Amino acid sequence: MSGGPTWYSWFTFPFFAPLSGGVNQDISTGLYQGVPEIEIAIIKEVGSFGLQLGIISEAVKELAEKVGAMPPERSAQDRAKLDDASRDPTPLEKLDDLIRDVNRVKEAYKEAVERDAERSLKRLNRVDPQASTKLTERFR
Repeated sequence: MSGGPTWYSWFTFPFFAPLSGGVNQDISTGLYQGVPEIEIAIIKEVGSFGLQLGIISEAVKELAEKVGAMPPERSAQDRAKLDDASRDPTPLEKLDDLIRDVNRVKEAYKEAVERDAERSLKRLNRVDPQASTKLTERFR
């Protein structure tokens, strides 16, 4: 054989297709910006991010009500009718809307879970009435 390139040598050459580049990078699957071990422990032992934010939001709202800074209870639509279009809602109004929206989503989720549980219990009752009775008694 001559000193020219062989078939094997073409496949050992590091060739990257356009825009592909090297594919080794560190990918963090967590949403944590601090020390992951500490944040995971806090979530497991203390409370989720949602719980923590909910407590903080309620505390800010309560403090605002105590100092008289909280606007009267109005929906976003009512404020839009009363206020002029150029005025942006205050941070407290935004917080109030946020809390209301979070509670609306939670309520919708609870209703969906309840419907799913009811459907499952009805299905279990059709398939195995005795197991359905046991399960119902267990939750009483």
